[in-house]
Amino acid sequence: MPKFSVIIPTYNRENFVGRAIASVLRQDVTDYEIIVVDDGSSDGTQGVLADFGDAVTSIYQDNAGVSAARNAGILRAYRAALTPALSW
Repeated sequence: MPKFSVIIPTYNRENFVGRAIASVLRQDVTDYEIIVVDDGSSDGTQGVLADFGDAVTSIYQDNAGVSAARNAGILRAYRAALTPALSW
């Protein structure tokens, strides 16, 4: 289980989201997960995310705004953190 989660909400940012992910991947710290929440993009954002494969957890949702996208990422990280604790 990762020590912390990097949550990146995105919407129609195919030209920028890859650079944001690559920046995280270049860090010296490695005990993290990257969660990208695509908030209903209609450009090539999904293709960029697919290029990163297993390095990124990608969530797609219908457009609901940046706050909803960020909350979806937090919920994903929170559930992942609780799952081992609930398996007793």
